[in-house]
Amino acid sequence: MLSLYSRALCLAALVLSCPFTNFASAIDVEAFLGEPFGVGRVVVDLPESELPQPLGADGVFLTEKNSRLFYPAADSPAASKFLKDVLESDTPLTTGGPAREQIGGILRRALDKPPRLTIYFLFRGQEPLHMTLHAKSSWPIDVTPRLAPNPRLRLLAQWQRQYSKSTSLFADKGDAPSLVEDYLAANLAVRLGLRLPDLNRKGTFDADWEKEIGLTLATDKARESLRRERLLSVDHNGLPADRELPADAEIPPLDLPKSSPDVKVEPISLRVPPECFYVRFGSFANFLWLQDTLAEWGGDAQNLIALKGMDRRMKARIETQLALKQNKLSRLLGDTVIADVAFIGTDMFFNEGAAYGILFQAKTNFILSKSLSAQRSDRIAEGGVKEEKISYAGKDISYIHSPDGKTRSYYATDGDFHFVTTSRRLAERFLASGKDFKGLGATPEFRHARDQMPITRDDVIWLYVSDAFFRNITGSRYRIETARRLQAAADIELTQLAKLTAANEGRDASDVAALVSGGYLPKTFAPLPDGSRILLEKGEAFDDLRGRQGAFTPIPDVATDKVTAYEADEYRRFAERYKQDWGRMEPIVVGIKRESLGGDRERVALDVKMTPFSPSHFAKIKQYAGEPDKNRLVPIAGDLAAFEFVGLNQRFFGGLKDFGPSPDLRMGKTMPIGHLREWLVGYLGAKGDLGFMRWLDVGFPPPDPNGYSQSPLTAAWRRRFEDYNVFSFQTDVLKEATRQLRFEEASRPAQLRLRIGDPTSAKLLPLVNNWAYSRGREASLNNLRLFNVLEVQLHVPVETAKDATEYLYDAKLRCPLGGEYVLQKTDPRDPAFARWTSTVFDKEIPKAGPRSYAAPDGFIAPPWNWFRGLDLEAVINEKTLSAHAEVIMQKPNK
Repeated sequence: MLSLYSRALCLAALVLSCPFTNFASAIDVEAFLGEPFGVGRVVVDLPESELPQPLGADGVFLTEKNSRLFYPAADSPAASKFLKDVLESDTPLTTGGPAREQIGGILRRALDKPPRLTIYFLFRGQEPLHMTLHAKSSWPIDVTPRLAPNPRLRLLAQWQRQYSKSTSLFADKGDAPSLVEDYLAANLAVRLGLRLPDLNRKGTFDADWEKEIGLTLATDKARESLRRERLLSVDHNGLPADRELPADAEIPPLDLPKSSPDVKVEPISLRVPPECFYVRFGSFANFLWLQDTLAEWGGDAQNLIALKGMDRRMKARIETQLALKQNKLSRLLGDTVIADVAFIGTDMFFNEGAAYGILFQAKTNFILSKSLSAQRSDRIAEGGVKEEKISYAGKDISYIHSPDGKTRSYYATDGDFHFVTTSRRLAERFLASGKDFKGLGATPEFRHARDQMPITRDDVIWLYVSDAFFRNITGSRYRIETARRLQAAADIELTQLAKLTAANEGRDASDVAALVSGGYLPKTFAPLPDGSRILLEKGEAFDDLRGRQGAFTPIPDVATDKVTAYEADEYRRFAERYKQDWGRMEPIVVGIKRESLGGDRERVALDVKMTPFSPSHFAKIKQYAGEPDKNRLVPIAGDLAAFEFVGLNQRFFGGLKDFGPSPDLRMGKTMPIGHLREWLVGYLGAKGDLGFMRWLDVGFPPPDPNGYSQSPLTAAWRRRFEDYNVFSFQTDVLKEATRQLRFEEASRPAQLRLRIGDPTSAKLLPLVNNWAYSRGREASLNNLRLFNVLEVQLHVPVETAKDATEYLYDAKLRCPLGGEYVLQKTDPRDPAFARWTSTVFDKEIPKAGPRSYAAPDGFIAPPWNWFRGLDLEAVINEKTLSAHAEVIMQKPNK
């Protein structure tokens, strides 16, 4: 077997032997005639100086003077760039001595040669092709196609391999699924009689998880899976809906302990249907606090966690759907008019169209009624909606709706309670609560939850997710309709893509039938089992039963009576898995309190309980967890983060130190996998039996008199003393940690404790922040790739590519680094040519490392821009799993 040294020399010789000429003479092109498409290839040795920024090789593409070129697939020089990046980093190849450094130098010089870029493409017609290669500059390329059947077939197979490869790679990038690439790869393979690409993810862990839980939660992954099945003609929708709804999953009843007879519940909870989730604010001021806090961070809770390139605009959607917006007067008078506010619903499927509403309890009934009615009148005056009056149980319900479904607002009142909702069924259930059935607040499980977390806590937010909620969304009617609406959403996406593709090729795109007959939609593109079908009206696809994308009729308002044999069998399989794997979901209670710490900081305390806890779930956890106690380790100086866990016969603990990594430790799009000792600066230990940590103890020699020993296998250190075993890569950290090990009494018993300090003064923060910036940069680049895909693959005009992409994804695409997407003219040879970019890329500072950029001054990525510390404690007993967390938050700079 060749040594690393020999293999590297061979690789260097091979690379150096490749011919190289200057860029102007290094373009090779060929094209072969055929039907329905000819196929061609352009090969170019493209210097790095000619790569367009910021996309680099991903931004290189071809156009043809008469728009005869279709569906290019580029084989970019990613592999050689990766090798070059590796050679510029501190790999063993470049740091292992003179011989290896020599090899590294040879390879670096070889890879400095311009990388070879191959672009495959399809075309129509027999006339010469007058193409332009768009890199940093534009380069004309002319070729006369020739008739050669065998070379055409070979090149067509190469085109498909590269096209499918690009699809699978793209699927792993960014926040958005690869709508265009998945569709085109499958559709073109069918139309050209080629082997279908592997778009199906069945059999993987992720796919099985999505099958189990994705439909229940209506995740994007579940919708993506249904879209892929349609593309691959794995279709069960054509079966007759001739079966009754199967019985709901058997869920064990709650084992409720007796609550205090004098437990108090808030009046607003008595008007909530039991199958609804319940978010109670207690006052209008608390409701405003949550809205204002989210608005400060971009209007979306996900912005508190990570940089995202896709904005679903939830706040704007809710306001538009409910025709309910705040103004200065409502902010000023809110607490004098409103006694309580709650946000309720039977699901949170906002991407399709959720069933939810806002419930108010009035202090001054007349003023609140006038205010809400005035807002509805103003919306009617704006136009585009109409109002209907619906009667239910002797009460009038006002219904305002727009043809596209983006406004769907029911307004019902009963005494001091006012309910604005997207669902007629929910409005009717609200009016019937307390009369035809008990409201949520009157149920024994809710009273138990209030006994555990009483109303006297005065939480700013109190969330309750009931047993009835889980039973409802896992029931056969809700789950089957969820699958149908996700399929309808996927079909709308496919129809829009088919329409764009047919129009791109100059074919009939007037209706779904034309798209099916033209081969742009599968022959199996049948209506859903309930008879609903996708229609095209004024160029927009929609489901004739549920409505437009993102504004479907809520599930409670869609009749689901009959199902197909496949749907019934699938639900029964789900019910069996649910019974085996979960048994039932425990009701969830969350209480949130806040306390100002002065300045721009506040402490937010969260109490989370799952109660009553399932005995079967408790038994599983008790296999690992010991009894909670009030002892905790005294915080060890210098720990940035530390944890403790009380096991059956031991206590596990560990800490991560604040440390400054070496200046030459670099970051790219992923965290470094080397330098493990530099990253794991801390300790891990156990008091008592080692338990699952026993594998760490392998390979250590007997300890010295002070209990220290070093493993020859991992170079890690261990100290054994009394009934402690503590491990670390650093002897000084190990000595300091073991010297301080002692216990103190805590304020409450717990089995798990976690402490995280303020990261803003940590030596590690600049490196982590640069890594987060690199991730956000990649997310922004991915959005630019999405714009580029529509322009290159479907000939969407560049100036409308951003709007068209946002329409397809039903979301606002934004630069997560705070920049704005703009069209920029970059080609000196073609002043009219423009590309999409973000303004942030004009300001960034390249680092010395490969594919890495330093965050600009003042940039701090989430959660470090607001997170200032965490203390968490968790405990489980026979009836409750609970956690208490206190988070220190820093408000953003204005």
